[in-house]
Amino acid sequence: MVYIIIIILIFAFLVWSAADISSGIYVKTFCGIKNCDEKVVSLTFDDGPESGTTEKVLEILKRYDAKATFFCIGKKIEPNSEVFKQIITFGHTLGNHSFRHNDNFSLLLPSRMREEIERCQAEIKKYAGYEPRFFRPPLGVTNPMLAIALRKFRFDVIGWNVRPFDTSAKDADEVSRRVISKIKPGAVVLLHDRMPHTPKALETIL
Repeated sequence: MVYIIIIILIFAFLVWSAADISSGIYVKTFCGIKNCDEKVVSLTFDDGPESGTTEKVLEILKRYDAKATFFCIGKKIEPNSEVFKQIITFGHTLGNHSFRHNDNFSLLLPSRMREEIERCQAEIKKYAGYEPRFFRPPLGVTNPMLAIALRKFRFDVIGWNVRPFDTSAKDADEVSRRVISKIKPGAVVLLHDRMPHTPKALETIL
């Protein structure tokens, strides 16, 4: 019985460390600055570019003179190339979020993960003229396979410490309340520019 409990605890730890990007067990990640003295936060947006919503996000950021990092999905760049170019024109930072953002990304072999990452790098470079140095894994899941895949690259892997779950929130007010209640100096906020309520939530946050 003791051995079973130990096995269960080990399994639970492995699952937690893979699902929690801030654990840093498998991959070293940046998830914010603790005890930050400056009143600064990092706004990050995943899963774009998305025509119709990313433009609105960019307009709001420009209005408030704010900069953000956009972790882009490679396959979305070409069909949304004009929006992608706006991200660059407005001086925001680009990040790699894999080419397809498959839900089973964490189950792929390292070689397949590398292929996904490389294709996204190539797509970004095609339009931006450079390869980004930041990477965020799909769904924020890290594991030994990803650690092996990333050996080829010199990425800074970026996580977060403020997550409002905007992809499942009922409206913009819920998203903004969650962010405002958790945010503090040095925070890294995770949002998704593909969600229709993100622009309104962002304006409230800013």
